Amino acid sequence: MDELQVLINKYDIHLYVEKWNADKGFYYEHIEYGQDFLFVSDQDYRTFFFSSKFVAVHQGKLSSGNKNNKIAVPKEKSFYDDNLSDYCIEGEGGREDDRNIEIIRLRIISKKPDKKIEKFYDAFQRLLKKNDELKRGLYLGNYFDDKVYFCETTKNKLADFSNKESQYRK
Repeated sequence: MDELQVLINKYDIHLYVEKWNADKGFYYEHIEYGQDFLFVSDQDYRTFFFSSKFVAVHQGKLSSGNKNNKIAVPKEKSFYDDNLSDYCIEGEGGREDDRNIEIIRLRIISKKPDKKIEKFYDAFQRLLKKNDELKRGLYLGNYFDDKVYFCETTKNKLADFSNKESQYRK
C-alpha cells in the first residue's frame, strides 16, 4: 500500500517485527522503508509495531541507540515497557492458511500516547476509510466490529485464528 508508505515517511514512523523460534526465542527485526510488508508470511512472525521513536535492534534485541549510531549496547526491552509504549502501535494478525486470512488488528498501546504516533494512527484510519477497495465490518462471533477493514479475497473467510467464528459482513 503506497499510501501507507507515504504516511510512514511523513510521520517518521519505524516498523519492527517481533518473531519467535526455538533457537533464538523472541527476537526483533527493524523493517527498512521500501521493503515489502510480507513479514507476515514468515513462519517466525508473531506481531509488529509501528513506533514514532527509533529503537536500535542489536542481535535481535531492542537496544539503546539512534539512527546514526549503528553500534548499540544491547539492553533488553519490550515495546510494552513504560519508556517505549507511549510511542507505539501494536499490530497483530495477517497470517493466512489455505482457507483463511487472519484479521489485522491495530491498537495504540499507551493510554497517553505520543502526539506523533497518535496523529499517524488517526491518519492511517482516515486512509483506510477513504480506500474504496477496502470493505468494512466483520462479525466476530455475535459481535459486529465496524473498525475492521479488509480486501476481498478468494479465501473462504477472514478469521481471527484464535476465534474461528469470524465471517464477512452479510
